[in-house]
Parts: sequence; structure tokens; C-alpha cells
Amino acid sequence: MMTQVSTILNGKYTLKNPATGQHKTFKIHTKQRGNLKGKRILSLLVGPDNMNSYRGFAFVNDDGIKVWSKYCTENSVWQKYANILWDVLTNYDNSSYIKRGLQLFKEARCIRCNRTLTHPDSIEMGIGPECAGKI
Repeated sequence: MMTQVSTILNGKYTLKNPATGQHKTFKIHTKQRGNLKGKRILSLLVGPDNMNSYRGFAFVNDDGIKVWSKYCTENSVWQKYANILWDVLTNYDNSSYIKRGLQLFKEARCIRCNRTLTHPDSIEMGIGPECAGKI
């Protein structure tokens, strides 16, 4: 049985491929203002600031993730990201991606400064690179 989207909490999720070492961080949040107020948005971390460098590209709703039309092209990487994230978050125990080794990390906080951690290595250690360098 598939988990309903209401059980997917807003937050930051990082997917890591241990075979390549590559990772992608996504944010799910509910818009609080404007024309999209109340809509759940899926964004990808595209810059160095893990608090603000996100590009929204899809809506999250009860029956899936709907990639915005401007990102829907043939062989869209955005649709691929949406499909993988939906499968992992709603079907974790039976996800083919998890079974093939993909790792999921939920955001964490640095034990020293309490900033948000999104990098898999920092999440596992519980401390960000700046704070680790000060110890």
C-alpha cells in the first residue's frame, strides 16, 4: 500500500548514489503567500546556500508530483528527479531505487551552530564543514 502524500513532511531530503558519490538535495515546502498560497512546492538545491539556493520545479499533491510545464521536455531530468523522489518517499521499503543502493537523508542540524545540514557526510557526522574545521 502506498503512503499518502500527507505523510510526506515538508523539509529537505538528500538522495545520494554511493556508487558515484553524487547527491541531490530537494526541499518540499508549503507556500505561505501569494498566488500559490497553500500549494506544496518541490525545489532542487542549485547553489551553495542550503537555505536559499533552491529552484522550484513541481507541485506535490495527493496523487504525485506534477512537474511544471516549463520543465517538461523530452527526457526531462526534472521529471526523473520527481519520479525518483516520489517513489523513495512514498514507497521506501519497496523502492527499486533504495534496493539498488540509493540512500535517503532527511535534513539535520549541526550540533555546534544549529544550522541546517543537507550534505550526506555532514548529516552522518552531525556537524557542518565550517564547524568541524573550528574544533
